[in-house]
Amino acid sequence: MYKCYLGLLLCFFQFAIIAQSSDSLNQGKINNFTDFLKNKNIGWIAFAGFDMAPAMGDLHEQIRLDIALTHHKLSLGMTYSSLLGVLEQYVIFPNTYRLHAQYGGVILGVRTIHSKWFNGYLNAAYNWGQMTWENPLSKEYVFSSKSQFIKPEFEIVTYPGFWLQLSAKVGYQHLTKLDLPKVDLADFSGFFYSLGLKINLRNEKY
Repeated sequence: MYKCYLGLLLCFFQFAIIAQSSDSLNQGKINNFTDFLKNKNIGWIAFAGFDMAPAMGDLHEQIRLDIALTHHKLSLGMTYSSLLGVLEQYVIFPNTYRLHAQYGGVILGVRTIHSKWFNGYLNAAYNWGQMTWENPLSKEYVFSSKSQFIKPEFEIVTYPGFWLQLSAKVGYQHLTKLDLPKVDLADFSGFFYSLGLKINLRNEKY
């Protein structure tokens, strides 16, 4: 019987040694990967805020989320925007239809200004998404169309040496594709501005 216990004990110690070696190997891989990112100046940024952008000829609030990988002065990632609230503009008696809009895309940026108190970036986004007229009573999408935007912008962030930054953007959005009743390309084209918070986990000392 004691031989059985001894065998189980040896198996336990062998398993513990293998598990410890595996943990050390995994930790070593993680450390090597972290060192690789530091050496290559690779990081990531995330932005959460609000755009005041043209919608039906006026400025309306949109929620905006960006996330991107960075390398030296360049960044490349994804962006998402959605119109907050609804626009009740389209009337076919006796119904009034509400406009919804949301879209995502890719965003490319380059740092153009580097100083102690603020940094400046030139960004350009290409977005595609959907706009719909919704019947508020039935909650059905009565009319729908795919949409495409081009959005160049200039961004200023404060406290570039800190990981959490204040971000302000100003730019121009141009709607290039839409086929929706009572909506023209010019209704969603024009200048916009944006305010929000930015997480910046990268080396800004270059």
